Amino acid sequence: MKTFTPAVPNMVWAGVDLAKLTFLAALWGHQAFPEMQRRSFDRKRKAMKSFLTWLRAQAPVGARIGLVMEATGAYAEEVASWLLDLDPTLWVAIVNPGQTSAFIKSLGFRNKTDDLDAQGLAKYGQERRPAPWERPTPELAALKDLVRIRMDLINARTAMHLRLKDHQRTGKKASEALRKVILSLKTQIQRLEDAIKDQVAAFPELAHQVELYTSICGVAQVTATTVMVELGDLRRFPRSRQLTAFAGLSPKKTQSGTSVHGKTRLCKQGSGRVRAALYMAAGSAVRFNPDMKATYEGLLAKGKEKRSALGAVMRKLLVLMRAILIADRGWQPMKKAA
Repeated sequence: MKTFTPAVPNMVWAGVDLAKLTFLAALWGHQAFPEMQRRSFDRKRKAMKSFLTWLRAQAPVGARIGLVMEATGAYAEEVASWLLDLDPTLWVAIVNPGQTSAFIKSLGFRNKTDDLDAQGLAKYGQERRPAPWERPTPELAALKDLVRIRMDLINARTAMHLRLKDHQRTGKKASEALRKVILSLKTQIQRLEDAIKDQVAAFPELAHQVELYTSICGVAQVTATTVMVELGDLRRFPRSRQLTAFAGLSPKKTQSGTSVHGKTRLCKQGSGRVRAALYMAAGSAVRFNPDMKATYEGLLAKGKEKRSALGAVMRKLLVLMRAILIADRGWQPMKKAA
């Protein structure tokens, strides 16, 4: 995966600060930073033509336009799809808000406004040249919607269970209402799981990838589909380290001088949904997958904490998923089960 754009002559960058109803754009790269042109637009499909017309009018003749926006829910992907429908040559980057926030803070702005955020995003694009967003196929986009809503409903069901369990109530009606909500959520989750299976089965490429991933002992369909919709084609990462870094599974060390030696943790810069799915898969793999069990127990024997060892198994599972996809054959254990 390319982290930076190749050298593109006369490329200018627009920062796009998104909100629910509107977005503010700032274009930079051909003039001084304080003179950056800014304008607000409605966040609607029909407003995209006027947005592109404004960008082209402000940019130098023949310049290629890159856009940077933060990954804010579904807003960014929706706007990116609308823009690419009108002009597939646009360079649209959807970046991690944690990275852009740190970059904008480093600029030393005394205030925080939509104008300054858009300007900061434009400057981020000009200096960092982030990789373009890879637009999912329609079938993968539909699967992504199903997988994400299922996870949201599971989280809601868990919250309802905790409220029902942890609080004493004097009346029965409140508890009955919670139980009915939990039952309704359970029904909807099952319907979504059936829809996910149907969506995967309807498209041979999706079905083949799920079959490869689930051949790994410990990786079930939930993990397989979550990795597919959140990370895309794992073969696009030239190196496994790039994949684990993108997923937020790289180790993060804390060390300063001779006195500060913090615990090594996951960097957690990627998709939390992927980490949640891999965490559950790793918990199963260390029990039933002989290779992962050996890795886990070997790290514990070296003095690693359980969560650190489990994080290593999560990384190894993701790297293995990439490897079997590249090889196009199912998993075969290196060790025999005890």
